[in-house]
Amino acid sequence: MKSNNPYRYVRALLVLMFASPTLCAEQSEVDVWESLLRPTYFGDTVLIEGRSIIDMKTPYRAEDAAFTPVSITAGIEQTPAQYIAKIYLFVEKNPQPLVGKFALSPHTGRADLAMRVRVDMYTNIRAVAVLNTGEHHLVTNFVKAQGGCSAPLAADYAAAMERIGDMKFRAVPSAESDDLMIGQFLLSHPNVTGMQKDQKTQLFRPEHYVKTVKLFQGDALIMIAETGFSVSADPSFRFFFKPNGAAELRAEVVDSKGLAWQQQFDIKS
Repeated sequence: MKSNNPYRYVRALLVLMFASPTLCAEQSEVDVWESLLRPTYFGDTVLIEGRSIIDMKTPYRAEDAAFTPVSITAGIEQTPAQYIAKIYLFVEKNPQPLVGKFALSPHTGRADLAMRVRVDMYTNIRAVAVLNTGEHHLVTNFVKAQGGCSAPLAADYAAAMERIGDMKFRAVPSAESDDLMIGQFLLSHPNVTGMQKDQKTQLFRPEHYVKTVKLFQGDALIMIAETGFSVSADPSFRFFFKPNGAAELRAEVVDSKGLAWQQQFDIKS
């Protein structure tokens, strides 16, 4: 049966390109973005390069390749007339380059996002913002880090599995705007890459990672995050949302093994 999973397709080609010297003999560096990722995810769509609609902050040299901070900042407000509808985040040379696709709405107020990612080798990190008008805007940062996808889990695996699915959420008023709140969502999950060894058996642990996180304020959708194992263990997302009078935020999570969790949190300023 033919797989329709783009992750498998992308990973297979990356393995071939980086593992085979003969395929790379005539070029010092494979242009993964132009030859593979851009056509796979965006086809012939024009990507406007610049930092007016979206900007990104990353360390030039990561202190910990398994927990590399990425902050995305929007240059426009989220309004019904104009808003960032999706953000794609890529760690270009990871075995699973697409970190996540984040669907947003005017209810976020601002399309800023912050998270931690794994970086497996020196690479570009790219973010693409898709406006509700259809425009695509691209920003690119280069990051020096290695081994983030094969690094052992920071926490004991058995203990991590006992906590799997536990969630935390807190909200604080934004200093930038009186009508915005900053939310911080944290999920306990090892987000196993399939490249990490069990220290006792020396066998590789199979992939097991968060696939979907949905966040609602009352019945209003704040964000849908479709993610892979390039997100660090214990995924954490910082985002904005505009209070709408609802007293609770609801989180719905599904992982790659079909495990699902749901929890509601009081929204307290």
